[in-house]
Amino acid sequence: MAKEIFSIEGIETTIKNLDRIEKEVEQKIDRALTFLAERVIEDAKKLAPLDSGDLEGSLTVTDVKKEIQRIYIDFGTSPEVDDYATVQHEGFRRTKNGKVVYMSPGEKTRSKGAYKGYLPGKKYLENAIKLNERLIIEKLRKALSF
Repeated sequence: MAKEIFSIEGIETTIKNLDRIEKEVEQKIDRALTFLAERVIEDAKKLAPLDSGDLEGSLTVTDVKKEIQRIYIDFGTSPEVDDYATVQHEGFRRTKNGKVVYMSPGEKTRSKGAYKGYLPGKKYLENAIKLNERLIIEKLRKALSF
């Protein structure tokens, strides 16, 4: 007589445990992504150029999105200011005739002062991500462990 290696009850218990673990990991990832995106946006607001304050006010975080094989979160500016935000982030714009016009921080932006070693102005979102790079790796590593 062949020895029974797996029982139906054992497989059902294993499936329930795997489902529970999957749900827990998804929740940890959701919390981590939301926390990290909010942290990056908080720093980006401190590094964003300042004129009327519209750019800082437009920096947002969306809900976590899930696709078949990826989980992600969008953060950045609201669509109404995307063109302006891009020009400010890159620090230049092109005129209709193709001439490149470089931007420099205005008085209000300069009055913000340095934040964690970075000056406000161009590359505000990129620099906010750099500021949080280690935290991002640490939080996601913890979220993926069980």
